[in-house]
Amino acid sequence: MRLHWFVTFRSVFYAFLLHAVAIALLFISLDFTPAPIRPAPKVNIVNAVSVDRAQVEAELERLKKADQDKLEAEKKRVAELEAKAREEQQKAEQARKQRQEEEEKLLAAKKKKEQEQKQREQEEQKLALLEKEKQELERQRKIEEEKKLKAEDERKRLEEEKRKAEEERRKKEEELKRLAEEKIRQEEERKRREAEQKLKEEMDRELAAEETRLREESDSRMIAKLGNEINEKITKYFNLTGLPENLSCKLNVKLLPSGEVVSASISQSSGNDIFDRRALTAVQKASPLPVPEDINTFERLNLRDATFTFKP
Repeated sequence: MRLHWFVTFRSVFYAFLLHAVAIALLFISLDFTPAPIRPAPKVNIVNAVSVDRAQVEAELERLKKADQDKLEAEKKRVAELEAKAREEQQKAEQARKQRQEEEEKLLAAKKKKEQEQKQREQEEQKLALLEKEKQELERQRKIEEEKKLKAEDERKRLEEEKRKAEEERRKKEEELKRLAEEKIRQEEERKRREAEQKLKEEMDRELAAEETRLREESDSRMIAKLGNEINEKITKYFNLTGLPENLSCKLNVKLLPSGEVVSASISQSSGNDIFDRRALTAVQKASPLPVPEDINTFERLNLRDATFTFKP
């Protein structure tokens, strides 16, 4: 379509050009130059104009024929190009068909290969399944054999455990019997020891009570004796002048084991300040006071912090 439009346009252009040339020739053939007036020769004007027109028509015919030849040549070239294009299109169509056939062949070959591959995979799967079933049967056989062996081992183990349990039961019964006899013996021995211990403790308590009683009696006598001796020694240093008779007070005296007086104070007043002060003075002057020579007795009688009644 584009080629036909180009040919038409070119033909129109050539026709327009041809007419322009013809007009130009006609215009040139006219002579506008003024000439001297002279008698005009007798010329056949009609013939001149006819000659010029015939030339123009001949030229136009020639140009038309040339244009027609070019147009024919162009049509021929266009036809050849179209024929060549159709030939190329046929070749392309043939090549497409051939390529399509080859693609179909390749696709068919691919499908065949895939089918063969699938079939081979199915066969391999069947073989693998058969191998797996074979292995499973072999595994089951081994499991059954292992179960039988384990069952036999378990039976032997149970028999051995039963024998050991029986032996252990017999030993335990003997041990329990021995332990029971030993327990009875130990219980009897414990009761005997408890009775002896109870008797001993009772005797010890009675002896301790007797010793305590005797010691308390002895300590009481010793304290009374010491009290008299201390009272007599303090009385030696006590001034009775100007004091009422039958006065007494309680003295708290802190002593050393040697009898030295550390300090003295009135724990219970006589009611007479002079009596109390003279009593304290006499205690200091009477130091050291009479105390037991045995320090254990001194401590037992609690003479470090002694309280006694002073009555001169």
